[in-house]
Amino acid sequence: MSKLRVAYISGGEADNDFVKQQLEGVDHDFDAYVCKSDGETIEAVKGADVIINQGVAMPRSVIEEIDNAQAVVSFGHGFNHIDHEAATDQSLMVVNTAGFCTEEVSNHAIMLLLACAKKLTILNDLTKSGKWGPDTRAALMPMAQITDQVLGLVSLGNIGRAVARKAQALGMTVIAYDPYVQPWIAREYRVELRPSLTDVAQNSDFVSMHTPLSNQTTKLVGADFFKAMKTSAYFVNTCRGGTVDEEALIAALQNGEIAGAGLDVFEVEPTSPDNPLFKMENVMVTPHSAGSSSRSRVASQVQVGQEAARLLSGTWPMSLVNPEVRAKIDMRTPATRD
Repeated sequence: MSKLRVAYISGGEADNDFVKQQLEGVDHDFDAYVCKSDGETIEAVKGADVIINQGVAMPRSVIEEIDNAQAVVSFGHGFNHIDHEAATDQSLMVVNTAGFCTEEVSNHAIMLLLACAKKLTILNDLTKSGKWGPDTRAALMPMAQITDQVLGLVSLGNIGRAVARKAQALGMTVIAYDPYVQPWIAREYRVELRPSLTDVAQNSDFVSMHTPLSNQTTKLVGADFFKAMKTSAYFVNTCRGGTVDEEALIAALQNGEIAGAGLDVFEVEPTSPDNPLFKMENVMVTPHSAGSSSRSRVASQVQVGQEAARLLSGTWPMSLVNPEVRAKIDMRTPATRD
């Protein structure tokens, strides 16, 4: 009986010790590859039973060349680098690590909200340059309050719910647009569901994005959304830059349609230093770091390894991105090969 095989693919040298620890109880071979092209990825995953993917693009052309694997296990919440629709067509499960950094990302979203409202970077720069009192009054006002304001969420998944809980602790009312969430879940989290994106835009003092990036959510928020927002409102994005029409966001900020923005993600990453968003003092930016912490770094690897172990043992994963694939997969016996 030949051993099961795990192919671990990444875009550069990767630390996978915690992943391997979770697989110690399963008889398998573990091969790690650095993949810089689609061709290298196709070769790396040949014959693998499970593919672990750390940030390697897998378009349809790659997915259709996978010959044996039952699943791709991806680091992180985001899975936009994997064509999950192609995977479903190929009866291939796509698994992510939803939940591993929920607290980190939700904390980061609240941090950006507070930084925008309190004009943190503007006042930081003024203070460091020796300007106090009369010199800062023009910059101080208008300054948004936080308590009794309305936070609008685009998507009410795990991270959105954590943001709602923390915003409510600050005295905020939370509304959301999410056509996929059950109403009783929204009630449990004391969030009022609204019927449209426009409704959220019109009635929020702060808006925070928490939707995954897919074919359905690409540029979900654009010019019409920003025009519907209050001119005193702030926009926060810690999910994926591609969910927002960045040109429309830039135009909205330049035209004074919204008060400012807090951004951890961008349409193109790394983002050019010439991006107009970097020139705006009312825009707070961070380098796609919302999910980062010493804890989440370990938790991500542990969760990836645990999901791979489940799959190799013939059981369903905990976090299946494309659940519709279940209808295409026969009930499986434990994953062993003669």
